[in-house]
Amino acid sequence: MIKITKPRLNFWQIWNMNVGFFGIQFSFGLQQTAVNPIFSFLGAHHDELPLLNLAGPVTGLLIQPIIGAISDRTWSPKWGGRRKPFFLIGAILASLCLFAFPFSPELWFAVGLLWILDAGNNTAMEPYRAFVGDKLPDEQLTFGYQMQSLFVGAGITLANFSLFLFQDWFSVPAEATGLCSTGAEAVTSIPKWVYYSFFLGAIASIGTVMWSVWKTPEIPPSDEELEEITEFNKGKPAPLIQILSVLLVIFSVPVALGYVIGKMVPSLFEDINLWVIIVLIIAFLWLFILYRIIKKNPDKPAIKKLGDVLNPFVEAAEAIGEMPGFLWKLAAVYFFQWYALFVYWQFITPMLRNSLYGISNSDNEKFEGIMEACKEGAVIGAEDMAFAQNVQSLAEQALAQTGLMNGTYNLVTMLVALALVPIASRIGSKLVYVLCLFLTGIAMLSMPYISNQWLLLAPMVLFGIGWAAMMGIPYAMVSKVIPEERRGVYMGIVNMMIVIPMLIQTVSFGPIIKNVLDNNAVNAIVFGGVFFVIAGFLAMRLNISKD
Repeated sequence: MIKITKPRLNFWQIWNMNVGFFGIQFSFGLQQTAVNPIFSFLGAHHDELPLLNLAGPVTGLLIQPIIGAISDRTWSPKWGGRRKPFFLIGAILASLCLFAFPFSPELWFAVGLLWILDAGNNTAMEPYRAFVGDKLPDEQLTFGYQMQSLFVGAGITLANFSLFLFQDWFSVPAEATGLCSTGAEAVTSIPKWVYYSFFLGAIASIGTVMWSVWKTPEIPPSDEELEEITEFNKGKPAPLIQILSVLLVIFSVPVALGYVIGKMVPSLFEDINLWVIIVLIIAFLWLFILYRIIKKNPDKPAIKKLGDVLNPFVEAAEAIGEMPGFLWKLAAVYFFQWYALFVYWQFITPMLRNSLYGISNSDNEKFEGIMEACKEGAVIGAEDMAFAQNVQSLAEQALAQTGLMNGTYNLVTMLVALALVPIASRIGSKLVYVLCLFLTGIAMLSMPYISNQWLLLAPMVLFGIGWAAMMGIPYAMVSKVIPEERRGVYMGIVNMMIVIPMLIQTVSFGPIIKNVLDNNAVNAIVFGGVFFVIAGFLAMRLNISKD
């Protein structure tokens, strides 16, 4: 295929193109900072947090490659082009979930909403990554992705600072909440000031994406490419039907078999981590079987129809088989990098409860016991009530402190994202990436040992520099080694390299923190810092051929 000569864009064109990423990342910022504390407010324990975040890696693993493959073969002028219809639909879905999330009455409801929210965010995320690559010539790719990194920082910064500021402005003293009133559920309810951050995020998510859709036209395909797209999609179901069909086929057999196995061995339902691992193993075996059936029987009508439905999955599988060696090396870096990041997002607030505010595991257990007794209508003594009110207040302060810290590192990301462009041009993208991974590792290793809330912002500066590099430089490097005509599916595969470590973390870290790390959030953060250092050493192997 002849490579398209793309016109250079000016600063404001690249700015408008990336504005929508602000809203998407506002949503992700709330997920990173507020969702796990909300789970804790609704009664989740430390060792349950990783598995409750299973939605992120599973939806990312499935949705992004599927959406990437479909968007590569889509052109819909009526709905905006190739990528824009997908990230517009994703933003609408995410906005609706953000409005509903703070009203979650029970833990299971919040977990279910997280699955839908993640599906919406992932539907928007992958086409947006490919959108930048579609529009910009090679010499502007680093600038384009670092501009996207700037909006990553801006969106998550506002999300986190809103939590910190709203807690300061609108929080109600614990004594006034009536922990054991007729609304006893208020003991573990989501604080009202958290609602405002989610409402702001819902508006930002849809508003900024609509701005980018309005201001940035997509490059139309050539007549030859349009003919290929039309021919490829002839006889295939509509994109929405393809997506739903793929998900149904992928999930139905593993979940059904997992349920049967669980009924045969009831103890598996008590060890939910093990049950999820079994279901995931069945799912990967099932996908492999489907792929082999489709590839070995291309002439059978029924199998061909199944192949048409599952084409995005098949195309992603074939692209993995043809993946450049650089991407395999990046996958090794990403395993340790994203495993560590997921540990950070899950355990930074529990760490602060312990290291900064002095709430121990035994304090948490006592608090939960008081709350259970309260819900059952027992009479709570004044001393126990004062203890519970104090723990509730400190827990809210820990969430607000997390917002301040995460907002700080994302503010730094916003400020340094574009500054990394000339530095990467001078000393090389690889070296910048390696140094930033080491800085992030140092930041995580130092956090648990700082007992002043303002001094805790110092490691967040290092973390922010690292996050700026992680959210921009690898994508610019990848864009130089993947085929232009398969950019969407390969960007989806890069996201698979992110979510597979997260998936492994969700099913492995619960037992690790419970049995190896003494169920201590401080130890969890140190563990993540070590993983960042390992990622830095592995990143030294990332070399791009000059061809």
